[in-house]
Amino acid sequence: MRADKLFVNGRIFTVNRREEWAEAVAVEGNRIIYVGDRKGAEALCDDKTEIRDLDGALMMPGFIDGHCHPVMAAHVLSQVVFDIDWTLEECLANIKKYVDEHPDADAYFGLGYAEWLFDEKGPRKELLDEICSDKPMFFLGSGGHEGWANSKSFEMAGITKDTPDPLPGLHYFSRDAEGNPAGHVVEGRSEAMILSTIDFFDADSVVNIMVQNSEDYAAMGVTATADMGMYAYLEKQYYEALDAVRDSGRYLQRFVGCTCHVEDPAVVDERIEKLVKAREKYDDDLFRMNFLKIINDGTMESRSAAISEPYPEDGSTIEPLMDERVAAETGVKAAKAELNINMHAIGDVAAKSVIAMAKAVREAGYDDCRITCSHSQYVAPDDIPLFGKYDIIANSTGVWMYGNPLMDKVLGHINNETFRMKSLIDGGARMALGSDFPVDEYGREPLKSIEMCATRRMYGQPDAPTLEPVDEKTTVREAVEGFTINNAYQLHMDDVIGSIEVGKYADFVILERNIFDIPLAEIHEVRILETIMNGKTTYRA
Repeated sequence: MRADKLFVNGRIFTVNRREEWAEAVAVEGNRIIYVGDRKGAEALCDDKTEIRDLDGALMMPGFIDGHCHPVMAAHVLSQVVFDIDWTLEECLANIKKYVDEHPDADAYFGLGYAEWLFDEKGPRKELLDEICSDKPMFFLGSGGHEGWANSKSFEMAGITKDTPDPLPGLHYFSRDAEGNPAGHVVEGRSEAMILSTIDFFDADSVVNIMVQNSEDYAAMGVTATADMGMYAYLEKQYYEALDAVRDSGRYLQRFVGCTCHVEDPAVVDERIEKLVKAREKYDDDLFRMNFLKIINDGTMESRSAAISEPYPEDGSTIEPLMDERVAAETGVKAAKAELNINMHAIGDVAAKSVIAMAKAVREAGYDDCRITCSHSQYVAPDDIPLFGKYDIIANSTGVWMYGNPLMDKVLGHINNETFRMKSLIDGGARMALGSDFPVDEYGREPLKSIEMCATRRMYGQPDAPTLEPVDEKTTVREAVEGFTINNAYQLHMDDVIGSIEVGKYADFVILERNIFDIPLAEIHEVRILETIMNGKTTYRA
């Protein structure tokens, strides 16, 4: 072995608990060949070895975004992008501005309005009709689990007062007094009835946006992305965009995906069959398909999360897509097909389905199947230890961990009992962090999430409210593990990425300052100096 590169003279955090800090790392090609003291590394060097002087900087494994939607993001970010802090008046003004600036567009689309701007009945179509009544307009909320449509969209999609809701109580249309769709479109199967009949997207723009988003990820220190799915009605477009980007060689992260969501128990067998076939094509360490993604409930903001208490505003309750029995059966099917499983579960009732699924999978002997509870926002206290017992990975998003009094009216006391990540970790679960990009709201940068996991307060706002319970703050180390080795475990790639160890890929991020030794409130300000993926620099400041 001969080192092509030698990294020295910095703080090197390996995320390997047996040897957490190292003086030197040697790389040959795209693999790590030595981790340890400098003297040992120099034995592998010759006059052709590039000596990389870190000059006191912090080097770590590259960040892995453990839950994002890069293909979907390239579609939904192609037109109007809302700021989560905009008022309703600002949302409407910016929609009008976009329409005025793009008079030749056939349709208008956007993402990101704050769902809590509206009451439990959601946004109204009349507000959009006043801006544009002769072309379809459709905007997704910040969580992506609800939409806002104008009358033309309902007309073109053929949705009337006589159109049944796809799944009453979970996937539905809010109605006016006469039963006509009022403008509020809740959950994927309802959204699909509009988005599958009206073309809002341009293929060339989608590919260019996906490449730009990948470059932005590299500037954030990200070397791998876990793509957690696309709407099933855009499956063809999903593969077209993914193939174009892969063939171009311009995607700067490892890509592990699941293609399209399961939003109907009836399609489980079909989805598993398609994933197994896709795995034949995407099965290397740069592009891989190995996740079955299930959307089991909605979001708190859209009042579609399956929680055990009625929503305070109107006393409504929501049932999950899969009850515990169906979830258990589905999990065993997926494990038998050698797939990993990721179930979106925001509410505690939905989380119980994840637990039932994991229990069934483990009892069937599939111990190596990676099972992730996406978001893990509200887990019943008695269920927290079961995540560790059944090896359920607790996925979450750090930039969601902040006090938000505006949600008190939606959730009541539950608003101060969410994201109990420290308890999940202490109970034996692995915390895996992701952005949920493009619905990340306050930024997909891992450093922002790491800071907010450790503070439970909005970054850059020292006087902002802290999310209760305060004692659920994680350590910086735990948050870093959430963006590295734990995400590698989730992706079933912990043997090759996620830590700096001999034999693993040379995926690194180099930071200007040591985030373990600075005030927590400064972590989001730390500059990324360089990102290296597969032994090659993908970003340099």
